[in-house]
Amino acid sequence: MRIPFPALLLAGGLAVLTACGGDDDAPPAPDDTPQEQGDPCAPNGHIHREPDGDWCHCNRGYLASEQGLSCVADPDYVPREDFDFGDNGEHACWHVTHGPFATVTASTERQPRVDDFHTHYTVNLRPEGGQSVGTFSFKAWATGDFVLYLSTPDVPVTVKEGERVVEPVGTQATGAFCDGLKQMVGYELTDKVQYTLTFGPTPLTSLGLVIENLQ
Repeated sequence: MRIPFPALLLAGGLAVLTACGGDDDAPPAPDDTPQEQGDPCAPNGHIHREPDGDWCHCNRGYLASEQGLSCVADPDYVPREDFDFGDNGEHACWHVTHGPFATVTASTERQPRVDDFHTHYTVNLRPEGGQSVGTFSFKAWATGDFVLYLSTPDVPVTVKEGERVVEPVGTQATGAFCDGLKQMVGYELTDKVQYTLTFGPTPLTSLGLVIENLQ
């Protein structure tokens, strides 16, 4: 069920989940990303080793096994054809006007966080190679669909989990609700996973950003 207005928003920078491929009646092919040597969750996922216990981050179409560390086929998985952008940015635009507001500045020494709820971020980039770039930290506090709402459609966005690039599952223009957000990029993200969002290279020195978890 979708959260009523104002929706639960996260501010942050993002890109969108891997599109479905292959037979529509079967789970997607296993991810070819190199896995940790001896990873018990491979080939249909990868392991997360954390102080409170190891767990499997499984690929789309797979579930963590109830017994042991492994990824098994999800019997209820239905391949999606389109990413649903919900209200097309109406709730995100509400926060552009009403806040709360935060400013983050890219640095070579650290990756500022952009995962506060209900926040419109001003993201300041740093100069590099005659253009501007910036990498920021984003932790998904839920599993599901996320949308990055950007103030311009021309900024390259890369979302990573470690060195693994998370591909967007959809992108389109924001509805005509405000001038501060112009582009939406959709992703499927996982609770407890730490991601990085990189913007640029771009001639822009700053941009506006809201990240929303669609329920």
